[in-house]
Amino acid sequence: MECHMVDMSLEDTGGSGSRLNIEVETNRVVPAASSLGAAITMPICGFLIAHFGWESAFYFTGIIGVMWSVAWFGVVYDSPAQHPRISAAERMHLAAALPADAGTHARMPVPWKSMLLSAPVWAIIITHGASVFGYFTVVNQLPTYIESILHYNIKHNGLLSSLPYLGKYLCALASSVLADHLRKSGRLSTTHARKLFTGVAVGLPGVMMLLLSFYGEDRVWSIATFTAALTVNGAVTAGYLGNGLDIAPNFSGTIFGMANTLSSFGGWLSTFMVGELTNDNNTAQQWASVFYILAGTYAAGALCFLCLGSGERQPWSCSPAPTATPTPIPHTAAEARPLTEAEQP
Repeated sequence: MECHMVDMSLEDTGGSGSRLNIEVETNRVVPAASSLGAAITMPICGFLIAHFGWESAFYFTGIIGVMWSVAWFGVVYDSPAQHPRISAAERMHLAAALPADAGTHARMPVPWKSMLLSAPVWAIIITHGASVFGYFTVVNQLPTYIESILHYNIKHNGLLSSLPYLGKYLCALASSVLADHLRKSGRLSTTHARKLFTGVAVGLPGVMMLLLSFYGEDRVWSIATFTAALTVNGAVTAGYLGNGLDIAPNFSGTIFGMANTLSSFGGWLSTFMVGELTNDNNTAQQWASVFYILAGTYAAGALCFLCLGSGERQPWSCSPAPTATPTPIPHTAAEARPLTEAEQP
């Protein structure tokens, strides 16, 4: 299935009012929803584990996942024209917002060589890997830290662990609206907007991890810092996370497939790192080493995008222009004159 997106500002359509900018709304809501899901799930799982054992959390999330999958296969189609259950008005609205050739044009070959030699592509991949490494470390290890170092029980643990994700969800929505406003008003170019919000979203959590390495044993300070770090990280929605559509809209899925492959490795690496550092010595001093590594990783990701990132569409991502059939030029007066009825075929 191929994904087609259109430039989505709220643009004037004359007497018909405003047309929804699907690309912006999709990139604003969809990435942020994962944080909202974590914010809802963590306190629920904390309650279930406290009252029914750890197995109940897996049963609960597993059942939700199966129900979601059934709903997905039942309601998702390749195009509005193929969907049997949407209204005619909604179908017409989506057809007007999507490109006229959506789903009909030939699939472009992936320019692998140009893509792999592109600095803006590697800026996205490396920054995403650094950001998600920090995210995985926090999401997987924060409950352990809260229980073993800050000494909260499992029910409070679930509630406290959910706070950073609620903050991240709200920040993702707010930063996306602000970035759209700054770009539409002309105050920032796309490149500057992506770099600004990436620098804030990936650079500031690095500073906060550095502070945690010094003051991480304080309960209030630790929870506040974790919450602030992950909240600010929500601004990646307005930063590098939508950058693939800026530089190569025809291949943004391929770019983020590459980025997600690297970042998935970070999930294993973060767990291995924390295990090696704290397995036989689960102390605040060892956790300080974890925070130092996170600070360096975040800083490297932010600097990489600030140096190599771009908001300009790359030449190799453009569709080849259609070749026009040349009009033959007459060489004689006889060739130039109109045909008579007898000469016409």
